[in-house]
Parts: sequence; structure tokens; C-alpha cells
Amino acid sequence: MPQPIFWALLRKEWLVLRRDPQGLAVLFLMPTIFILVMALALRDAMDPEHSDARQLLWLDEDQGYFAQELRDRFARRGSLELLPVQDRAALDSLSVSGAAAAVRIPAGLSARLSAEPPQPLLQVLLDPTFEAIARERLLAELRGELLGLKAEFIAEDMLGLPEAEAAYLREALRPEAVHLRTVVGSNPEDDSRKLPDATQQSVPAWIVFAMFFVILPLSTSVIGERGTGTLQRLTLIGASPARLLLAKVPLYLLITLIQALLMLSIGAWVVPWLGGAALDIQGQWLSLLPITLASGFAAIGVALLIAALASSAVQATTIGGATNLLLGAISGVMVPRAVMPDALELLGLISPMAWALDGYWDIILRQSPMTATLPECGALLLLGGACMLVAARGLRMENG
Repeated sequence: MPQPIFWALLRKEWLVLRRDPQGLAVLFLMPTIFILVMALALRDAMDPEHSDARQLLWLDEDQGYFAQELRDRFARRGSLELLPVQDRAALDSLSVSGAAAAVRIPAGLSARLSAEPPQPLLQVLLDPTFEAIARERLLAELRGELLGLKAEFIAEDMLGLPEAEAAYLREALRPEAVHLRTVVGSNPEDDSRKLPDATQQSVPAWIVFAMFFVILPLSTSVIGERGTGTLQRLTLIGASPARLLLAKVPLYLLITLIQALLMLSIGAWVVPWLGGAALDIQGQWLSLLPITLASGFAAIGVALLIAALASSAVQATTIGGATNLLLGAISGVMVPRAVMPDALELLGLISPMAWALDGYWDIILRQSPMTATLPECGALLLLGGACMLVAARGLRMENG
């Protein structure tokens, strides 16, 4: 495309966009309101009952009486399905196994119990998507079982246990010996990373959702050009439908970048100012750039496809809005996929919003390197490119 035509098309897009302040307002106000409302509303309440069907990996490296009794008692609670594993490698990636958490009882338990100062008795690993209240319930149940065992063993000691066993239990179960060590994520040596909270769920989810609502200003642009004959006239001077659509990408991609930056800033600074949990990105702001660009490109591609195939702006916004709501509902934007039934969680993987959300979670929740988002970025870019090609073909056929 000749440079003068390209810049003229970019300027045209900016002028059209300026005439649609309502569409722009929706793109920025909608996710802002959702983030503030959801992050604060869910600050103290996450439903732990949805985690009941999830598994708890249990690695017993000690195989002693105390460890086996603790396992049996916790299994009878039934809040999580207890799944024994045989080696530490099974704990390396909870998200792959589908487990919510894991408990590791280290070998040499008696030596650890009698150590001065007391050493951690258990190691608890929590998947980043494990809900905060369900996590607290799990830890409370573990502590409760430990204290219950202590009380029972003291009573048995008073009623006459063999002296050797009673002496061992008196030493092992003194109050300061009962410690829990919590490890978040897949790295057993790193227990400093935070669990997901309402802010960490809401911010990336509504960023992705808002990106796909770019259909509102885009439909006004594309359908307006078709209705006024602008598209046909531009075609006569060498601007093919594919080039016309491609010229819309830079400006709207910039809008999605501004959306993401604004929403991330709200999560990091505004939400905690209002009393919610702050979004802690651990200094990885630039690591979010590839998944943000890829998500915006896919959203623009889907929006252009709908706008190019719709017969009116009302039809485009109606179809686009309904499509976005459906994709958002199954992708984990409105309800975290971790609490969905297995079948619905699998269905959600067809949604490009789910791919984008997983990419954000790789950085925000799992603190993975930027390269971890490459599969999601590739899928989103491929989808966006395919949608643009189909949209261009549709416009070309319409213009004969």
C-alpha cells in the first residue's frame, strides 16, 4: 500500500473514532466498573464449597504411625479427595494434575519433631487457582486434626500407653512442635508468592472481556463505510478490503493497550485504596505486553469479522455482544474455570478469552517467564489473522 494512502486511512480511522464517544466510553468505563465492583464484592467471600470435588495430593515420606493416622483422619473429612502419591515429582505441577493442593510429610519425622528450634511438620503446596477461603479451610482442618491427635494421645497416655510410645508422643506432640509450612505454586522452595484473590481474578478477566467489546466502535466504522459508499470509493484508488481492514488495526490495538494499562493500574493502586487487595505483578509489567498485544489483535479480528458480515450496526453490536457474553461465561471471565464442572471447564478452552486469560495468569499468578505465554499468543494471533482474512473476503465479494 502506498504510504500516503496508508496514513490517510489511519487519519480517517481516528476521525471516525472521535465521532463515537459512546463506544469509547463503554470500552473504558465498563471494565473499570466491573473490576472495582467484583474485586471489592469478592474481597472477603469466595465460595469454598465448589472446591469439594478437587483432589489433595498426599505424599508420606515418613510412613510412621503419626503420619498415617493424620492421613486417615483427614481423608474421613471428605472436603477434598485425598490422593496418595509415591514421589515428590508428582507435586511439581499441581495445575497439570488438576489437584487443588498437596501435603508432604517429610522423612525423619521424629527427628524433625524433637529438633530445637522446632522444624515444620508439614509442607503444604497450594495451586495458584485454589480459592482463598477454601485454602484457609484446608489449613484450619489440618491444624485441627493435629491438635485433635495431640489431645487424644495425651488422654491415651494418661490411661496407660506403653512407656516408650508415651514418651515419644509427649516429645513429638508438644505445642511448639506443630508447625505448617505453606508453599504456593509449583516450586517447593518458594513460599513467598501470593495466592489469587478477587483482584487477581477480576483484573485480567475484565481486561480480556473489555477488549472483545471493540466491536462497538469497529462496527460503526465498517458498516458506516459500506453504507455511504466510502469503501467502494477507497477501493477505486487502490485500497483493497484487506488493506482497509488492516489499516484499522494500529489504532484499535493502541486502544486495547491503553485499556490493559488502565485496568492494571486500577488493580494495583485504586482497588487497594478502596480497601481491596492490591494487584501485585512482581515487576513483570513488560512481560504482559505480548499477551496483551495478541489478545487485542484477536479481539480486533473477531470484531472485524462480525462487523464485515453483519448487515447493520445494530445487528453487529447485538451479535457481537451476545457472542462476547457467551465466550466470557465459559472462559472463566465471569466464573473462574477452577470451580466449574470438568465438562464445562473443558468446553471453556474453545474460547479465545480463555486463552488470553491463561496467558495473563501465567504472568500474574504463576510468575512464569514471558516465554510461557507464547502458546497462547500464537493461538490468538492465528485466530485474529484468520478472522481478518474471512472478513476481507466477505467485503470483497460484497463489492463484486
